[in-house]
Amino acid sequence: MGKLLFFDIDGTLIDCNKNIYEISKTNRESLDLLKRNGNDVFLATGRCQCFIVDGVYSYPFSGYVTCNGGYVEYKKKAIFKAVVPAEAIKATMKVAEDLDLNYYFEACDKIYVGDKNNPRHIAFANNWGMKPETIVDDFDPEAIETYIGMIVVKDKKDIPEMIRRLSPYFDVQRHQSEYSFDLTLRGVSKALGIKKIVEALNRDISDTIAFGDGRNDVEMLETVGIGVAMAGAMEEALAAADEVCDSVENNGITSWLKNRNMI
Repeated sequence: MGKLLFFDIDGTLIDCNKNIYEISKTNRESLDLLKRNGNDVFLATGRCQCFIVDGVYSYPFSGYVTCNGGYVEYKKKAIFKAVVPAEAIKATMKVAEDLDLNYYFEACDKIYVGDKNNPRHIAFANNWGMKPETIVDDFDPEAIETYIGMIVVKDKKDIPEMIRRLSPYFDVQRHQSEYSFDLTLRGVSKALGIKKIVEALNRDISDTIAFGDGRNDVEMLETVGIGVAMAGAMEEALAAADEVCDSVENNGITSWLKNRNMI
């Protein structure tokens, strides 16, 4: 029986900071070979589905662990949802108002923001590949269903206060940027999402392999059968991983798979 392989997006399959917005031809061919050899390939990302850039979403993955495990889908059917409470959204909106921060709450097909015309939002959205048609800034927190938040600070001095006020609701996880953070519901992680896939397929966690590079990958890398960190990953991810592979631009995933005789 084949393996279940889970791939982070940013810093693993693409790197927006290096203008790499699509899976390389080499890595796409490797994913194809994995599937032909009887394995299943999944995304495991902090992004929601509508925030996945076309150069990644166009690949036919077996399923998706999105929103840091807050929304899990297999064969186009949701098998797990962790919905952000309206109370947590309102608390985030208040913090953003008080400290002049940008916030985002992500559903499968929409991203809810404070002001889509804010220049800082526009710069952030352009850099990370948010699609303008998915962005909504007129909404009722009581009426939306979202699975993860993000927040972007303007000044580092605001970080401690932001974390203090939002920690009752979220695990606040800093991105590689000094200024942006995932707001993942407490108890939710990519590791939890992977476990939901494993349970749905009646498999064992020892059958899993995951690749990642960020702080939101730590639990995943610790939990799976083999956790592989990318070269240049955050220190926490490197410490959690069993092995390290080469970088995105060097098609490190492909090299690792070949060395393991999986392709």
